[in-house]
Amino acid sequence: MQLRPLWMCLLLAFFIIMLAAGAIPGSANALSDRFGDKLLHLLAYGFMAALCFQSLRGRRLIQSITSLLIIALLGLIDELVQSLLPYRNASLIDWCFDIAAAIAVITFMNLFATTATKTPSACAKKSAKPFSLSQD
Repeated sequence: MQLRPLWMCLLLAFFIIMLAAGAIPGSANALSDRFGDKLLHLLAYGFMAALCFQSLRGRRLIQSITSLLIIALLGLIDELVQSLLPYRNASLIDWCFDIAAAIAVITFMNLFATTATKTPSACAKKSAKPFSLSQD
């Protein structure tokens, strides 16, 4: 398994900024009230899953499982930090949404990578004869 440092740094920077923003009293509640707590979890952890998936290179299954485990760990850290702040609360459901977002994005990225690397379809390979209305 190879690590692409730039992508991993982007992931960690985003995670730290997210934790810092969530630690500001009232900011997380204001965002949750405006956009919905679960939607924010899906977007943030989906984005982080994409960054994580891109930061790893190797066998696709190992890359996917490792990405999922990293995102699950980051979600757990996020919930633990929230449990330490008196104006925030940790939630198992939020962590499940984090993992669900990661599964969805990693699955999509695997499907996209598979279709993007396939050769052109058989229709494109055939040398088509020009269409003619006349009978030969």
